[in-house]
Amino acid sequence: MMSAQLQEQQRQQAAAAQSPVPDHPPAGTTTSLQEQQTPELPKVQNRANESDSPYVRLHASTPVAWQLLDAATLARATAENKPIFMHIGFLADHHCRLTTQDSFSNPQVAAFLNDAFIPIIIDREERPDLDTIYQNYSEAVNATGGWPLNLFLTPDLYPIFGGTYWPGPGTEHSSLPLQPPGDGPSASATTGSGGKGTDGAEDAKAAAANDQGEEEEESCNDFLAISKRIWMFWQEQEERCRREAFEMLSKLLDFAQEGTFNASSVTNNNNISFGGAGAIPEDNKKPTETKQDDVVTEPADLDLDQLEEALDRITKMFDRVDYGFGTPKFPNPARLSFLLRLKQFPKEVTDVVGEQDTENAVDMALGTLRRIRDGGLRDHVGGSGGGGFMRFSVTSDWSMPHFEKMVGENALLLNVFLDAWLLLLETTKEENEFLDVVFELGDYLTSSLICQKEGGGFVTSEAADSYYRKGDKHMREGAYYLWTRREFDDVVGAGETFSAAGSDGQQYASLVAGAYWNVREDGNVPRDQDPFDEFINQNVLHVTKDVQELSRQFGIPAAEVRRIVTEAKGKLRAHREKERVRPIRDEKIVVSVNGMVISALSRAGAALKAVYGAKSEKYLVAARQAAGFVKERLWVEDAKGEKVLRRFWFEGRPSKTLGFADDYAFLVEGLLDLYEATLEKEWLVWAEELQHIQTRIFYDSPSYRATSSQLGGPPSPRQACTGGFYSTELETLSHTVLRLKSGMDKSQPSTNSVSATNLFRLGTLLDNKTYLSQAKETINAFEAEILQYPWLFVGLLSGVVTARLGVRAVRVAGEGDEKGRERYYITPRAEASALLLDGDRQASSSGEAKVEKQETIDEAAKDTSSFLPLVEDLKIEEDEKKPKGEEQAPTTPGEILPVV
Repeated sequence: MMSAQLQEQQRQQAAAAQSPVPDHPPAGTTTSLQEQQTPELPKVQNRANESDSPYVRLHASTPVAWQLLDAATLARATAENKPIFMHIGFLADHHCRLTTQDSFSNPQVAAFLNDAFIPIIIDREERPDLDTIYQNYSEAVNATGGWPLNLFLTPDLYPIFGGTYWPGPGTEHSSLPLQPPGDGPSASATTGSGGKGTDGAEDAKAAAANDQGEEEEESCNDFLAISKRIWMFWQEQEERCRREAFEMLSKLLDFAQEGTFNASSVTNNNNISFGGAGAIPEDNKKPTETKQDDVVTEPADLDLDQLEEALDRITKMFDRVDYGFGTPKFPNPARLSFLLRLKQFPKEVTDVVGEQDTENAVDMALGTLRRIRDGGLRDHVGGSGGGGFMRFSVTSDWSMPHFEKMVGENALLLNVFLDAWLLLLETTKEENEFLDVVFELGDYLTSSLICQKEGGGFVTSEAADSYYRKGDKHMREGAYYLWTRREFDDVVGAGETFSAAGSDGQQYASLVAGAYWNVREDGNVPRDQDPFDEFINQNVLHVTKDVQELSRQFGIPAAEVRRIVTEAKGKLRAHREKERVRPIRDEKIVVSVNGMVISALSRAGAALKAVYGAKSEKYLVAARQAAGFVKERLWVEDAKGEKVLRRFWFEGRPSKTLGFADDYAFLVEGLLDLYEATLEKEWLVWAEELQHIQTRIFYDSPSYRATSSQLGGPPSPRQACTGGFYSTELETLSHTVLRLKSGMDKSQPSTNSVSATNLFRLGTLLDNKTYLSQAKETINAFEAEILQYPWLFVGLLSGVVTARLGVRAVRVAGEGDEKGRERYYITPRAEASALLLDGDRQASSSGEAKVEKQETIDEAAKDTSSFLPLVEDLKIEEDEKKPKGEEQAPTTPGEILPVV
């Protein structure tokens, strides 16, 4: 994938890293850095406009001489012996905007950064690999991460010092001491270089003190002051900086070893066998001749017990007062999905975990989803392009959000709310709880705000900050979503007094609606969340009393309360759209984000269509259009003439940055869901193509160990040969850019958990043993981590269930079997599943569907190396006859069919 030129750049960078430390001025010298510059190099210029990223381009107007991360920039840093300042952020974030406004637009800060450092700017959504590496660093030395992430690095990218938000000089934020770590304004790096506690920072302070003079009275906490200390530390103790930075990168290799410890997988790719419950009993197996590669060994240590251990730890972490986990509160769709799935997994899981514990898991998930639905993360007003959820809550009770909306995470929430609705629909029949949220999220994702109407494709995010009114000069955090009591009353229509119970409630609209959303005269933002009085008298709408409680409080019928709230939403929506300025969007069309949305809309469209007819057809239309857009615009030939994904599309062209493993994984997942929802084979064929490319570029094949050993090249940190997918390609710009595997679920499911499920599904749909084996290898790669911290790998635990108990493959009579398909669509997710059509079990790589005779259980059992047990098929009736000329085995309701 990498050109010869880039490979040569890599060799040059590796050589530079092994060269002796360049000379530098001794302590106490006053030589300016401009005098130290190599004369041949032109004056550094702001290159932000050269970027494909809208976030980076926004900085083209700042006085900082921003550079892009490329070989030329690293060569300049080495030649000038300057440390690098690297800023990693994203467009939607409030504190990234503050940093740009208060620090990068400050001439004094810009002049110092340009003189003392090589400034590099990174969009974390363009380079998630770099973001992950340096977030690991920040978490290691500061016990926190977040954005913006500001880093000081050696010329060859070893980390010296870093932290999150630092206030600009002279701002009110800089007048307070740095607060404890967190994802927000208080998140700051207070430790020194190389993970050495405060020693490095204290040395930097001491070194800088001699030259600060009158600057001693400046704030010691602002961006400029911190930058000066780091520069002086480099000037005074460069060797120490380099040594400790090198040591820190060595420690970061521990983070990079996730998914590389399972040495057993290099000699056996079937550690998780398809034994266990549902496997072929020993007396039913027939002797067969097997090749060495086909030997099925005993199961590894990973088993259903890990689900019980994970649930036990999650239960202990659970907030029984406010629901969710920890503070700040993130929705964590992967964890909520795991809790819901426990009840849907086969009976063998319930036998291990315990029936009562699975019920408790569902209660935790549903309770948390109710708090998310009613809390401050939800945009309760909705409207044209409205709705959706913000990223997280800074308060334990879900009342105070960070106001940015991430499109991918809204898609993940749609999938979870859909499962919650389907679960309740399945168990209570008439229950429609969460249905309104499902429709609201579907409408939000398909609105013209998020879904590009010209060609399709979904944007990335909406910003937290905006102008409160048209014509305002200054942006405010959350301005689009906040209300004072006076404005609320004026819009909704307040009654002057409250009379006897039994009134029709019409004149009390603002009283009832205000009580519903907890709107107060002095605002409802907690005082400790507003240290600079930015939210005085402001209200974040969140539900604190349900309809029945308000009915009793105001003495009016529950139906009347609902009517008042519905009308209030309409009035607030109309006022907001007319008077306020919508937050800007990050209009990058990122492949991974689009994969998430395609998946969610496909599942929601199919399920809602099964229950409500054609009302949700627009969801499937939007999913098709987005898939077509990505295929047409971002599935392009590389320098070798091979089709690969580009990371994103923006302003009429694909990015130069190629797709990462998560782009392939989430897109394949979305295409499989789209195929099952529509039965349009082109999406299945393309999913197989993409899976092939993902494997070629990112897969850490255990079989490579034997090949490399024969060639005298043992496994390395960049190719461990233990299974699973790396996030990035093997080649890289610099050896200091570590190659990581993602197995841990965070705000998004891990790449490897999604990939393992994709492989199980593809292996079942396409009758491909290689995919099934690769899925097992992927799970095995994280065996050591899962055994130690199972609650952090819940996505892969669902893969363990599939590996042990089989793919939930449901066979229907054909495309005309609407009843059978609907039953599949309205079943909540659990282990990996596949929708199979009679007589159409296999699709070749060329894209031509194959029709073959179904095998009986006895016939399939002859191949013990590939047997994949199925749970009981849905009991369905054939609604139409099979086409003539196709050889069919009879499909008996409830028959267990093997996948071969």
